[in-house]
Amino acid sequence: MAFSTANWGTIHASVYNQAGNMARPAVATLRAHGALRYQCPVTGSFVLVTDDAALARLAKPQARHRCMDCGEMHLLTRDGG
Repeated sequence: MAFSTANWGTIHASVYNQAGNMARPAVATLRAHGALRYQCPVTGSFVLVTDDAALARLAKPQARHRCMDCGEMHLLTRDGG
């Protein structure tokens, strides 16, 4: 397809890759100085969230968060402890 004939009104199907998928759950634990740590359900790596803006969004008992390790959305649930 030539660049000049591209249909700019069409969205590529890859945009909707995760739109229909459920967010994978992960349990987040509170760490020192208000940080949150969770284990990525995709890679198994531990992720430490220290950004103030992200922590403000994650202040609820359950919140969606884009993982810095795998790039997918996870549903973070606070640990009861």
